[in-house]
Amino acid sequence: MEIFTYCFMPNHVHFVFRDSKEDLMSLLRGFKKYTSKRILKTIEENPAESRKEWLLWMFKKAGKEKGNISKHQFWQHNNKPIELRSTAVIKQKID
Repeated sequence: MEIFTYCFMPNHVHFVFRDSKEDLMSLLRGFKKYTSKRILKTIEENPAESRKEWLLWMFKKAGKEKGNISKHQFWQHNNKPIELRSTAVIKQKID
């Protein structure tokens, strides 16, 4: 994954990136798996995180609502990738 730019929003994230292997769904699945484990571990191990119990409870609650989640759900299941085909559109999205 080669990331050109990103924007974190309150409840989602935008990326402009390139997948060198051209297997977008596998790349997104791997990205979500890796980042969710790292973020949850950071929350669990950070003694300064004042919202730790609430955050973990919310992620656990979200996981219980999905039959295929074993413990916590961090990311939503749906992705909305948009292929950027021209330089003009890439510049527009980056701006």
